[in-house]
Amino acid sequence: MLNHLRTTVAAGLAAAAMVSPAGAEETKLIFATTDVPTAHLNVEFMHPWAERITAQGKGLVAVDVRDGPTVANHTNFFDRVQNDVIQIGWGLHAAVSGKFPRTQVANVPLIADKSEYGSVALMRLYKSGVFDAEYNDTVPLVYVMFPPAVLHFRTARSAPDDLKGTKIIAGSRTLSEVVTALGATPVSIIVSEVYPSLQRATADGTATTWTAFQPFKLAEVTRYHVETSLGSSTAMIFMARKRYDALPEAARKVIDANAVEQETRNFGKFWDRVVNDEREKTRALPDHTVVTPSPEIQARWRQAMSGVEAEWIKNTPDGDKVMARYRAVLKELMAGS
Repeated sequence: MLNHLRTTVAAGLAAAAMVSPAGAEETKLIFATTDVPTAHLNVEFMHPWAERITAQGKGLVAVDVRDGPTVANHTNFFDRVQNDVIQIGWGLHAAVSGKFPRTQVANVPLIADKSEYGSVALMRLYKSGVFDAEYNDTVPLVYVMFPPAVLHFRTARSAPDDLKGTKIIAGSRTLSEVVTALGATPVSIIVSEVYPSLQRATADGTATTWTAFQPFKLAEVTRYHVETSLGSSTAMIFMARKRYDALPEAARKVIDANAVEQETRNFGKFWDRVVNDEREKTRALPDHTVVTPSPEIQARWRQAMSGVEAEWIKNTPDGDKVMARYRAVLKELMAGS
């Protein structure tokens, strides 16, 4: 009887070991950053974020970081995630045509000027259900509203508002409307093609944030920079909902612990620091000029851009509701909440 009992207990312990977390197979998730390993966002945020998940999820979940455009790039990242070629993606909402119109509320000019606040506002709108219609197949983990676009030109201008006849690269529909309102001609080119377009003089300038300067080396192909606030772009780190839902519960908890609002806030703060650093580094370079339009020019530009927000609201599903909530959340954040 004693031998039988020992055999039964041993068998039970062996069975328990087979189903214990220690014996469970670790879930591996490929995360394509699409940028070179030395890009500041990879060094400062993407890589540490992935490493934390792997460390916290030891034996449960590991993130396999793939830098560069080999497994995913700035145009196909969304399809790569949905097709499970990669499991965690990163990219601009504007690159997924027609999919995320509400989320691009931050594209409207003259509303948010800090990445920290704009990014957190996007996360809060998502958590409150304002964006639900856009995320049936997607789970955002970290949001970012990039710092607002400013104007960068290949050559010096006679004045900040010397824009007539110029061709300016604009990365979104709303930014194209802003460029048009200012009297220039918008050119639609993906971010990775901005450098060669400026180098070949197929465009005179670009409306983009200072944060693009380090990864895309834009200081090499621009000389004249006009400080303003022409609206922003939004992006996210995300998973396909079907892949997220299929994660073992323990692995999903590790992912969730690294997808809280504070991660989005930290990402926004990082970009705000980058803006200050890149502006000052560029200002110090030979043959570079950074100017701020006079109050008179700014007033004219504000008037010229006044219809962009109305058009965005008109052309966006639930546009008035989204804009009102976005402005309200930004007000709360700026008040310290």
